[in-house]
Amino acid sequence: MVRIKDVAEAVGVSTATVSNVINGKEQRVSKEVREKIQTALDEMGYVRNRSAMMLAQTSSNMIGLVIPCKPGVKIVLEDPYYSAFLGNLEYEIREHDCYMYLIAQQTEEEIIRQAIAWNLEGLIVCNMSEEELKSLNQKYRRGIVSIDSYLQNQANFINISTDDFGGGYQMGQYLISQGHTKIAMLADNDATVDHHRWMGLMQAMKEAGLPMSKQDHFIFSSSEPVRELQMEQFLPKLREYTALFVASDFYALEVSSFLQSKGIRVPEDISIAGFDDLIYARLARPKLTTMSQNIAKKARMAVEALLYLQDARKNKKPIDISEERWRLPVRLVERESVKKLANTKQGQIDR
Repeated sequence: MVRIKDVAEAVGVSTATVSNVINGKEQRVSKEVREKIQTALDEMGYVRNRSAMMLAQTSSNMIGLVIPCKPGVKIVLEDPYYSAFLGNLEYEIREHDCYMYLIAQQTEEEIIRQAIAWNLEGLIVCNMSEEELKSLNQKYRRGIVSIDSYLQNQANFINISTDDFGGGYQMGQYLISQGHTKIAMLADNDATVDHHRWMGLMQAMKEAGLPMSKQDHFIFSSSEPVRELQMEQFLPKLREYTALFVASDFYALEVSSFLQSKGIRVPEDISIAGFDDLIYARLARPKLTTMSQNIAKKARMAVEALLYLQDARKNKKPIDISEERWRLPVRLVERESVKKLANTKQGQIDR
């Protein structure tokens, strides 16, 4: 690897002079010497040390994306929703003339160490528990934006969320309007977004005077082999329902495939609805009825929120941490996977 010292010796100048040219402080160097240094840099194949640059600058223009990586836990990038979000996030970061630095780590200490070492402008955090977020927020004060947590917003912390309760409520109302009175929900946990979607569904059922309890809430594992065994165990009970609301499109399509492999037709025998409106929902057979959230807008809002926190911190401005400002609406998209039962009225739904 070519060092600054090597370039300085080749041109016959000090290392400080070469460093000034590399770091854009060219006003301190004559045009003739500057051209000689630049020619030597190009011919010798010098590559700038990005980490050293970060330490030397007050602003790195680098935003950290934290994705916890823990033994035995599914990596979030395996989830199509997070893959779509990450692609949109990287685009939005570049649109703001910044870079994305991925931190896939197991420990809070390592996350903070990398954030400091690379002089990151702040962190965007995915799929971290509220307890972990609280602890990280107490120790890292440059600004954190979380995605889909329900930790209360603070002076240096903003959560970007979707109207999960409203989405569950709208889906419940829609399924009921289609004549379904025996509805179950399936998810891989009962926390954060999935919990609020479940609560919204329960509220719709309650307002309609229909019974619903924890027995109608099926929790399966995020591990595919374990989940397959659980679905076999759930099958006799699932046959009792006319509609299943699944907490994500990914799982909804998996459930649909499983049921069809058992000779259960969708939607003729049982209706299925999801949440997210990923491209797979439109390509599936039958096409999936789902709650749509704007993933591109969520990514854009995440970057804007972090830059908003940085600007407020640097210029000592008040911060609007109201949940309403940072929450995105959802909309119902009707396709083919929900059957309208007899004696019901069809509503006006987006297709």
